[in-house]
Amino acid sequence: MNKLVSIIVPTYNRCTQTIACIKSLVSISYDNYDIIVVDNGSVDDTVSSIKKQFPGIILIELSYNTGAVGARNEGMKHARGDYFCFVDCDNIVDKEFLGELVSLAETDEKIGFVGPKMYYLREPERIWCAGVKINLLTSRTTYIGLNEIEEGQYNIVRETDQIPNVWLVKRKVVNTIGIMDDVYVMSYGESDWPMRAWRAGYKSLICPSSIVFHDIDPPKNTKENIMLRGTPYRTYYFARNRAIFMKKFATKTNYIIFCLLFNNIFFLLYITTFIYYRKFDLVKSYIKGFIDGFSKACSSNRITTGT
Repeated sequence: MNKLVSIIVPTYNRCTQTIACIKSLVSISYDNYDIIVVDNGSVDDTVSSIKKQFPGIILIELSYNTGAVGARNEGMKHARGDYFCFVDCDNIVDKEFLGELVSLAETDEKIGFVGPKMYYLREPERIWCAGVKINLLTSRTTYIGLNEIEEGQYNIVRETDQIPNVWLVKRKVVNTIGIMDDVYVMSYGESDWPMRAWRAGYKSLICPSSIVFHDIDPPKNTKENIMLRGTPYRTYYFARNRAIFMKKFATKTNYIIFCLLFNNIFFLLYITTFIYYRKFDLVKSYIKGFIDGFSKACSSNRITTGT
């Protein structure tokens, strides 16, 4: 029998997407898994719909929104699997996605994290992510293959600095490096965890034979700034957590250069863009996140590691 995988789905006020996500999960071919949905205090029909349509899954109801990181950590408390598979609720999985992830993970003790190749749900021939690179000088995050049309160009297993949205991790790796760092709440938590695993000697890989479809709108054009789609909540944590992440993982020299140069460049770029498009609510959130991020990063020489 295959090893038990606990699939953990965090959600908040996304009833339609969550139900669609669960429907795809209960149809997968892998034969040994359970599903844990962690609801972050939704006020829509998410909880009642799950109870009605999927009474057999584990549903954790939180009283308030802990953020994606908090929900994932809560899910692990209730998980029995040898593996944890995290699936954000705005994703639809291929039937073979989990078996492919587990098969690759089982080939090497030093593989800690494995993620799928991801496409846009409404343009399934267009790649959303085939791996991620993070520059620990500038903080720039690059999604490999983003918006490219699938032509087989990323059909090899590759190492990755981060795995967004959907990923598999071994329980024993979590036992070694600790749970997700709840200092982030959301945004950069997915970056932090594989970086800690890398420091502990584990690899993070993209498995191109594992396929997932992300339920977000494709870009209207190649110049569209995805941050313009953000909410004030998401924009705040994006700005805040950049500084926290860099403090944890950049060298001291790189962090100083980042603080003096690159973070200020990003600040001016985003604020100017938000003002130009009259997103004044995002301006306020970004400024507050920018200030709070440096305050948090500078308040201690050691940022919590989630252990």
